Amino acid sequence: MAGILSYGVYVPVWRISRDEIGKSLGRPSMGGERSVASQDEDSLTMAVEAGLDCLAGLDPKDIDGLYFATVSSPFKEKQAASMIAAALDLKKDVYTFDITGSLRAGTLATKAAHDAIEAGGAKKILVIAADSRRAMPQSDIEQTSGDGAVALLLGESDGFAEIEDFSTTVNPILGTWKRDEDNYPKVFDARFDTQYGLLKDVPQAVNQLVKKCNIEMKDVSKFALYSPDARSHLNLARLLNIDTKAQLQDSLFTTVGITGTAHCLLLLIAVIEVAKPEQRIICCSYGEGSDAFLVKATERGGERKRKVSGGQYLTSNKKLGYGRFLSFKKEIDVGWPERERSSVVKYWRDADWLLPLYGMRCKECETLQYPISRTCMVCGQKDMYEKVKLARKGKIFSYTHDYLLGPGNLPADGINPTTRAVVDLEDGCRLWLELTDNEVNEVNTGSVVELTFRLLHQKSDYRFYGWKGRPLKE
Repeated sequence: MAGILSYGVYVPVWRISRDEIGKSLGRPSMGGERSVASQDEDSLTMAVEAGLDCLAGLDPKDIDGLYFATVSSPFKEKQAASMIAAALDLKKDVYTFDITGSLRAGTLATKAAHDAIEAGGAKKILVIAADSRRAMPQSDIEQTSGDGAVALLLGESDGFAEIEDFSTTVNPILGTWKRDEDNYPKVFDARFDTQYGLLKDVPQAVNQLVKKCNIEMKDVSKFALYSPDARSHLNLARLLNIDTKAQLQDSLFTTVGITGTAHCLLLLIAVIEVAKPEQRIICCSYGEGSDAFLVKATERGGERKRKVSGGQYLTSNKKLGYGRFLSFKKEIDVGWPERERSSVVKYWRDADWLLPLYGMRCKECETLQYPISRTCMVCGQKDMYEKVKLARKGKIFSYTHDYLLGPGNLPADGINPTTRAVVDLEDGCRLWLELTDNEVNEVNTGSVVELTFRLLHQKSDYRFYGWKGRPLKE
């Protein structure tokens, strides 16, 4: 039986209070706060972060497939999954898919991966769901949405949970939609979608699943249900006749927001982190219908460090004002000067070591160095090196704040420099990196940083991704 062998989570450190959004626009606040992707983050970079978390301590070359689910891919015509696979250092013959077009994409990808494993077509498949949706200013989605990513590694060996069965229902209701020429999702009437879509489809999918598995609602310990807002979440529990305190997993609406395709999977992980053996969990998505699947926790349930249930990803002291929030979401032009024109050909040529983060060790003097070049920067030997996977943590040796060129966001005082640092990694390699997710007063020599996959810049009508440093999140 296929199950969940490992899992990973990524939620950005930035938050904006819904009171701040409401106050800026003269609209009622929905309460709490939502997560916000930084100016150099998108669904692709967050997917890499969740994937790295999921594969920590595992061999990425054992993965047979990568299924990426999103409705906010940075590319309209280019496979994001292939770049994610490269950054995660998966093998070259891994099968990669982008699954998009619906907020059910996360559960659709999970079902597809499960079926491929059950059919013997693959042994291990990595499913990643991530979203960073743009929302029209003053819309409800601007407050309800949150940014984040989830990764599930599915396979047949002993894992944290077994997937017992699936059910689905399809309903081509108006709901939300976005055409190719649209910048924001459109909604005909949120109340109509809730009444005739969500509150009909989710209970139907759950009831079908319970009947199919020959169990009752009381046999399910927790329900990880997608909902677009806090009120709908409670209404679903009422329709399903389940105990909101004992059986309904918290929606994380007040701390993170609704993370699109990743959301019900994020709730599922929060449950698995504290699950006891044999406890059953139902995970259910919504979007032009609903998918539900039943999971049974194993002896390993609750074994991993609690990243969601323990609150590691749910709180942050990095707060945004509404103006900076708009700059992060690319809704306003902050007017920074453009960087030098980048070479697409050079980026393609170096992708094999740049994206998965490899350095070189000279075979003559054994110096570990980055970036990879034909000649050793210490002894000068040419074409005598081996590629080495670099560590992702280190300490700042020295740094500088660049006030002439900023990262793309502009706070009220007009000063927001880019910080660049020389970082000594744990394996002894020294890198020159741009820092992100930091304020000026947070950087000191000796500060611990970790490497994070981010958007470096966008030139020649192409998005260039690579590695930056950020203060280590304890």
